[in-house]
Order: sequence, then C-alpha cells, then structure tokens
Amino acid sequence: MEGSDDDIDLVPLSGSQVEQFARIEQLWPEFGHSLQVLAASDGGGMGWRTVDGVEYLTRYTQENGKKKGRSLGRRSPETEAIMDEFDSTVLKARRIRRGYREDVLLTCKLAKAYGIARLHGRFAHTLDWLWYSDANKRVALFGGTALLAYESGSKTLTPVDLIKDDKLQFIAHSEDPEKIGLIEIAEACGSGREEMFVTLEDGVFEIRAEDQVVAEIYRPSYFLERCPREAMSEALEKPWLRALTFSRDTRPIELCVPDPRVYAMAAHCMRDDDGIWERRAQFAARMVRECWPDKFDRRQKAVIDSPMEDDRMRLRGP
Repeated sequence: MEGSDDDIDLVPLSGSQVEQFARIEQLWPEFGHSLQVLAASDGGGMGWRTVDGVEYLTRYTQENGKKKGRSLGRRSPETEAIMDEFDSTVLKARRIRRGYREDVLLTCKLAKAYGIARLHGRFAHTLDWLWYSDANKRVALFGGTALLAYESGSKTLTPVDLIKDDKLQFIAHSEDPEKIGLIEIAEACGSGREEMFVTLEDGVFEIRAEDQVVAEIYRPSYFLERCPREAMSEALEKPWLRALTFSRDTRPIELCVPDPRVYAMAAHCMRDDDGIWERRAQFAARMVRECWPDKFDRRQKAVIDSPMEDDRMRLRGP
C-alpha cells in the first residue's frame, strides 16, 4: 500500500473492554430477537375469558387509554394453537426482555465507562431503525462509523479521528433503487425532520434534509469503476458481517458492515476522494494483517498494495 501502514498504531482492547463486548454478544441473540418480535407485534395481551360457563380466547388491546377486548372464538384446538403461538412468541419475548434488561443496561453503562460506547446517538437511532426493519440486509454500513464493528473481532480500538463522520455512508447490495429501498432508508435517516430528498450525484445516492447531506449510498458499480474489476467484484459478493457496538446513550447496536478485507479494498480505492480514506485504508489493512482471523488473499493484496498512480486504479467506466 502506498505509504506504510506501520504509521498506524493498533491499540489493543483492555481486558475490561473485551469483557463487555463478550457479555453483550452473549446476551444479544435472545435479547435482540425479543426486541424485534415485540416491535412487530401490536402490543396488548391474550387470555381465556369465561362467559356463561364457556371459555373464549380474547385479545386485549389499549385504545385511548381504555382496555378493549375482542373474542377470537370458543376454546378449541384452533384457538389453543393461537394462544400457544402468542405465548411462544410475544409473551416469551416479553419475559426475555424483562429478564435481560438490567444486565444489558449494566453492560452498556460499563462499556461507556471503559470508553467503547462511541457511536453517536443520532447515528445510533438511524442504524437501530434499519436493524429493526431489516433494511440493513440491503445496505451495509461504510464510512468511519463502520470501523466500530471490527473492534470486538480484532480486539483493537479504532483511533478516534478515523470514526468521525458528518454523515452515514452505506454500500448497497444492488444497483436498483427500488431493491435498495431508498425511500425507507431516507425515512430512517430523517429522524423526525422535515421532508427528505434523494438525489444521484456522480453515481452515489445522496439523502438530503434541505441543504445537508445526511447519508450516502454507494452502488457496487462505484467501486468496480475504481478498482481492479475482477478482484472487487468477487470481494463485493462476500457475505456481510454483523457485529455489535455500543452507542453513547448506552444502547447495544447491531451493525451490518462489509468484511474488513473488503472495507480495506474499498477504502483504498477512495483515497483520491478525501484524505481521511488514506488512513482508514491503512488502518483496516494493518488490522486485518495483524488482528483479524481471515487474512487477505493474493487478489486482495494486489488491490490494497497498488499505488493510486496505477492506471487500473484510475479506470472509469466498464
């Protein structure tokens, strides 16, 4: 890589930091799933109600502060199956959330005390929304914020200057705006603001609130035009990584990001756009080489070691 990645210091996580990551990763599969189940439900309860000696399955909801009941029918194999399903999903999720809540909160508070709760609250809100809606299956987080997702797996702390972002950036799975779900992602980025706008600038979708760009979405073709096509096309097909981090407002946030080897390649190809990408590329490359279980293969090394003056790196178009 042009410029040695020896210039980038790798700071190991402390034992306490590693412990908090390990604890939230242990709690999250059940706790996180319970949050998604409850978000998808319409609240309320369900139970058996006896009327004139006959049991009826009743669905309870709240309307304007008043409890409302709606009969789902007499007790029968069909209504018992409905009740069993409600118990094994919604009620189970409530039990898990209630049982894990204090442990999760304590872990997040300790993470903040130990200096690893660094995700900005505004970004956390958007990324949490994308996780709840499964929109993060269509776009992977990029930019400096994505580097937070590699801290637990590499057991290294990302330098503060590398994770500073004034907007969120993503890499899309598809070229098709409808498959990307631009409207849904724009709503998530809005965070209650006025109307959001989506524009296409130099092959990048920009999500704007008035004159401010709040998010950018890069299509795969953006990188294929800047990097050796065969190597980058293969890299972009790699499964995305899901990892946990902590927000400044003490919440666990699940991030969906490119494989760190893919991140290093993409960052290397963007170095002529912004000086910060030079250091991000160097950091990601050294982190993979020294701290990540899966190392670069021959093609990937050729990409990250190629100088920007190489004609292949300046290639535009197909």
